[in-house]
Amino acid sequence: MVDPMTVIAQHWNSTPVPIEAIIRDIGLPLSYEPMDDNISGYIERQNGSYRIVVNSSHAPTRQRFTAAHELGHYIYHRDLLGEGVGDNRAYRTEGTDRPNLNIRPIHERQANSFAANVLMPRHRLSDVAEQSTAALAARFAVSQAAMKIRLGR
Repeated sequence: MVDPMTVIAQHWNSTPVPIEAIIRDIGLPLSYEPMDDNISGYIERQNGSYRIVVNSSHAPTRQRFTAAHELGHYIYHRDLLGEGVGDNRAYRTEGTDRPNLNIRPIHERQANSFAANVLMPRHRLSDVAEQSTAALAARFAVSQAAMKIRLGR
């Protein structure tokens, strides 16, 4: 089995961080499918294998964060996932067709933190911190809101 953290480290110096390549190199299928607007994506297990599915109608920056968030669930919460977990726009399992009572708000925060750390690595941000939030968000292919939170602005 491939070590996910090794794969992430191999891609961490690219800007933007290629989350799709990371997920594929780890060995997880990633697909984009139409969903209700209030659903961002999900990770599911079928026949013992996992796959990540992202809402194809969301903005590309949101899709990247969702993919990284679901990867965080795979890495940190695999033992809790059961058949999977869906995430709404607030990255909560409530109101999805894949609710999972094992996944609590703390797990969602961990997946969000993981996504932010992967997509906006601190060691890369320190080199360019003087740039505007908008410029950094564009450079790292994330939303301005996500970048603002990451920078603590």
